[in-house]
Amino acid sequence: MKERQALFEIIKLLEIYEDTEILLERLIYYVCELMNAQAGIVRLIKDGNLYVTATYNIDSSKTIINLDEGICGKVLKEGRVKTFNKAQLEGFELDIPAHSAICIPLKIQQENIGTILIYNKLDSEEGFGEFTEEDISLGELFSAIASLIILKSLQFKELRERETENIKVMTQLQELKSYLESLIQSSADAIVATDLDNIVTAWNRGAENIFGYKKEEVVGKPLPIIPDFLQEMERIYLKRIRQDDTLKDIETVMVTKENKIMEVTLTMSPIKNSKGEIIGVSRIIRDITEKKKLERDLIRRNEELTKILFISSAVRSTLELNRLLRIILTVITMGEGLGFNRAILFLVDEEKNVLRGVMAVGPSSYEEAWQIWSSMSKEKKTLFEVLDELSTKEFEEDSFLERLCKNISIPLDENTPIVRAVKEKRIFNIRDVYKEEADPVIIQQLGSFAYAVIPLISKDRAIGAVWVDNLYTRKPITDQDINFLKGFADQVAGAVENAWIFDKIEQAEKELEMLFNSITDIIYYTDDSYTIKKVNRSFLDKVGLREHEVIGQKCFKLLHKTNHPPEVCPHRKAVQTAKPYVEELEENYLDGVYLLSSSPIFDKGGNLIGTINVAKNITELKTLRERIISMEKMAALGEMAAKVAHEIRNPLLAIGGFAKRLHKELTGEKVQEYTKIIIEEVKRLERILNEILSFVRPFSLGKETFEIRKLVEDVVNFVESTLQENNNKFELVIENDFTVLGSFDKLKELLLNIISNANEATKNGLITLRIKKADKIPIELDKEKEYFTIEVEDTGCGIQKENLKRIFDPFFTTKATGTGLGLAISKRIVEDHGGIIKVESEVNKGTIFRIYLPVYKGGGSNENNGS
Repeated sequence: MKERQALFEIIKLLEIYEDTEILLERLIYYVCELMNAQAGIVRLIKDGNLYVTATYNIDSSKTIINLDEGICGKVLKEGRVKTFNKAQLEGFELDIPAHSAICIPLKIQQENIGTILIYNKLDSEEGFGEFTEEDISLGELFSAIASLIILKSLQFKELRERETENIKVMTQLQELKSYLESLIQSSADAIVATDLDNIVTAWNRGAENIFGYKKEEVVGKPLPIIPDFLQEMERIYLKRIRQDDTLKDIETVMVTKENKIMEVTLTMSPIKNSKGEIIGVSRIIRDITEKKKLERDLIRRNEELTKILFISSAVRSTLELNRLLRIILTVITMGEGLGFNRAILFLVDEEKNVLRGVMAVGPSSYEEAWQIWSSMSKEKKTLFEVLDELSTKEFEEDSFLERLCKNISIPLDENTPIVRAVKEKRIFNIRDVYKEEADPVIIQQLGSFAYAVIPLISKDRAIGAVWVDNLYTRKPITDQDINFLKGFADQVAGAVENAWIFDKIEQAEKELEMLFNSITDIIYYTDDSYTIKKVNRSFLDKVGLREHEVIGQKCFKLLHKTNHPPEVCPHRKAVQTAKPYVEELEENYLDGVYLLSSSPIFDKGGNLIGTINVAKNITELKTLRERIISMEKMAALGEMAAKVAHEIRNPLLAIGGFAKRLHKELTGEKVQEYTKIIIEEVKRLERILNEILSFVRPFSLGKETFEIRKLVEDVVNFVESTLQENNNKFELVIENDFTVLGSFDKLKELLLNIISNANEATKNGLITLRIKKADKIPIELDKEKEYFTIEVEDTGCGIQKENLKRIFDPFFTTKATGTGLGLAISKRIVEDHGGIIKVESEVNKGTIFRIYLPVYKGGGSNENNGS
């Protein structure tokens, strides 16, 4: 009885046209009642997935599953009702805990639309049971009924939605119609409709306002706004409308009620009935009379501005004052330019307080004017071509008008139009010099009957004025001409001032450049990364390079031959500390000692942007200073030696004499040993005293000519046995032989002293004596003479860097014994022969002494110049 009632309720659902969701919920309820089941769920197919649409006793969280997923997917694939017992349900993802299930596919015309899944058959005796074949039969019956119910519900829903949409569309159409009618009536444009014979059917308020006809005057009558001369064109337009064309934005003219021609834009469109047949023409007409007038004014103004901008660009392409002024005046007088007959440029001379004529362009007579214009007419040169020529042409400044203008000088305290134009920054257009206040000087010298004056204003300051007239064409100067000229003057005034300033700066730069290059000191400017930006001529001469080879290079690579700035360089200190430094710097690569001044340069923000460096060669000054110091030392030593000779020598001789007598008279081994020590030490003191006296006492240098090879061979024979004591090898290299004028004995003493020092500093090494032509003459020597070098090179222990500058100082020595006079005497010998001695040394690698001596070029074989 219960099953029949459920089936009856299901069939009744066919008569219900309620909401689909409510219908489906009732459907699943009655199906569960019919099947005597615990719960059920309806899923419908949408967009390739199964969506939950109704449930009974199920709260499923999974609302979407794939078509091939789970029990539903399996049933849809097989296309028939299927039951599942508890064992068969294992492995499936279920909506509730289930002991049994039956799944019914839903179909419409053999097309799957969804599934109904029923869970847990209720059994009053055992609780839950399994679905039977009878349930399968009911399911198959129910599948057809349920599918029909769902189909009817969906169709009803679709019809209801369509009806709602139609009502909405009708409402919108009514609103649109009202809006369009309001829009047409309120439009400022004329909206006119006619039939295909041009009989007016509609005429809005915009048409009344534009053409002056009332609606009652035109509706039902031929369109009255087409001019007679455009009737043929109107027929062509109508023909195209009949062919279903739309004509957009046609610029044409129409006639008003007062027979006034009006410029308009016209858009014509076909009007169709409900069958799509063309029954008329719609016209949208806009009055563009003012717009076209503005367009023409804008086009003219644009052409003027384009011309001015082009001219301004050409003007600003040069900073050469005379060329710039010539370009400006040529533009003013050229037909394609501003078109005046004559133009003169006046500039303010503030020193003399006058307005001075500087340049003029224009013919000096009617004949010359016609010749110029005829020539230009034949050549047909454009403004661009003329300006291009002016950019390279050399000008001749000997025209009559040019000479005339340069003689015009008007005091700025006068009250004439040209002066007032400058003072008051006003434009003057003198249309008749006999009826208006004019400039007497201009009337007398230029013969003008009418002219205009435009001030040249740059940075709110009048720097001069442009004077123009049309003496030969007699063409009046209009306000439009004045505006055009003013626009041009505003563009070029800044360029004129810039060129004038540039001209002054260029002159000043030339003077500074000459001064910069005339300075004998080395001057160079670098950025903050030591890159050279500017150098003077002395710099280039010193490094022996051209300017393009120096600019952009690192200064330390050129001046120091290093890959990094030396630690001792004042320039490095100035860059690192942003403070100025002045220090002496000895630079071997540049052969000299330099007083280097390095000063930082800052930008407006106080940031270091570079340095300016001045290097003064003080080698001669330092040499002179060292000689003076040496002479002072020698004088002090001489005075000391005299005192030593007086105070020490006599007692020393007495001590030595008595010691010798005691050595002869006394006996005893100990006494003899003591007296012998006294005698030896007295001799040593006498030897030291003699060395000192020989160093400070002036000596005569007997000079003779001899070959340097002979001297060297004599020295070699003398030192060979001594060198063997330290197991040193000796190598003699004579690349060239040279004639020397000097003291054989003193030069021999010199070489013996240096070779002896090399031998003492070297053990088991090599000592090389080399004679060759001097490759590079040190700056201290006379560049006009020829020099050779004697090099003594050893592989010994070398000299400490801090001792290199002191080794030639008298009494300086690092030995346990010795007076420290050997190298000082050697240096004196070299200098007495007109040469210098240099030393290079590296600790644990060796030392090189280089002796530079002049080559004798005289003819005599023996010259004794002793004094």
